[in-house]
Amino acid sequence: MKKKQTKKTAPAKAAVKEKKVVKAVAETKSECKCGPDCKCGCKCEKCRCFVSVGVVAAVVAALVALAICFGCCHSGKPAYQPAGRANERAVRDFIQKNPAFIMETLDKYIREQQQKQVPPAPQEADAAMLKELLADKTNIVLGNPKGSFVIVEFFDYQCGYCKMMNKKLPEAIKKSDNIRWVLMPLPIFGEKSETIARYALASAKQGKFEKFHRALEDQKDMSEDALIELGKSLGLDTKKLTADAKTDEVKNKLAKIREYANKLHTNGVPMFIINGKIQPGAFPDEVLDQHVKTANEMKKKK
Repeated sequence: MKKKQTKKTAPAKAAVKEKKVVKAVAETKSECKCGPDCKCGCKCEKCRCFVSVGVVAAVVAALVALAICFGCCHSGKPAYQPAGRANERAVRDFIQKNPAFIMETLDKYIREQQQKQVPPAPQEADAAMLKELLADKTNIVLGNPKGSFVIVEFFDYQCGYCKMMNKKLPEAIKKSDNIRWVLMPLPIFGEKSETIARYALASAKQGKFEKFHRALEDQKDMSEDALIELGKSLGLDTKKLTADAKTDEVKNKLAKIREYANKLHTNGVPMFIINGKIQPGAFPDEVLDQHVKTANEMKKKK
């Protein structure tokens, strides 16, 4: 009788845990004094980020709870046990076998949350820190390297909104030759994102970053083998690409980007610094059109 009772309540326990996690993420506060460097965990208008590390962790925790429930209900075992190596293995196996499910669920949740949120007003970035970033000669820059209208973008190649903005920005550059687009790959979705970012930076060593970067927008398979094949299709020396992706130089560049992101309080993706102001999250076409207009006006005033 005890086993039957435990089995019936197992899914309920996991579901309750999942609801609590999601509820915690969705909570808001009307006032917060933290500013952009929020440490209280709230989601207020002043310090809300878009795809933050905290949101990622919370959603993954919820998915883990569901994975435990799934494993309990479908493994054929008589009962759910709150702790133990068997459950740890079941969760690990579920995540390893269903990485696409994890990412799709996470991306869907983030999109739903973003639709409910109103982006906070842009705030001035730390001038000294931004000056240091822009002086870094190892940066990847598209558009006009000497353009006076500067867009710095922190992004993850597995982020849906980042992909959307990365498709829009090249179109904006075509409308203005005064935009300097500084790309800062900031992998926050784990090891796979790290690998993709390393290969993207490595492609720059052969002068093919823009082609590789644009190809990644529609790439479905993001495994390392697929990235190598992508490089081959674009005419890159794949042996050099693989070797460059694993160099300390590339790894140190990603570490430097994380340092910039932390010091500028850009703790999510996509995150922009546009004309010296921090703009979190994706923005609509009309806002981008206004930036193009401003960039062209700035050029005329020179």
